Amino acid sequence: MDVKVRQKKEVVQISAEQAKSVVQQHHEKNSSFGEAEIISIKHINNEYKVTWERKSNCENGTDYVNDKDGTITRSEVSIC
Repeated sequence: MDVKVRQKKEVVQISAEQAKSVVQQHHEKNSSFGEAEIISIKHINNEYKVTWERKSNCENGTDYVNDKDGTITRSEVSIC
C-alpha cells in the first residue's frame, strides 16, 4: 500500500508591502541619516528577504522579516 504524505501549505500572515514597511520604519527609527530605499523584496521559505540602501551614509543591507508576525529575525549591514 502506498502512503502519500501531504505537506501543509504555509499560510503567509503579512504581505510583501507590510514587510517593506517594517524594514523602513526600523531604519528610520534607528538612524538619523534619512530614509532607507528598498531595492528588492523576495519571499523565501517563511520569511521576506528585504534588500535596502541608504545613500546618505553609504549604508546598505538585507533584513529578514518573519512572514507570520512581521518581526525582523536577522540583519546584514555594511557601510562603505
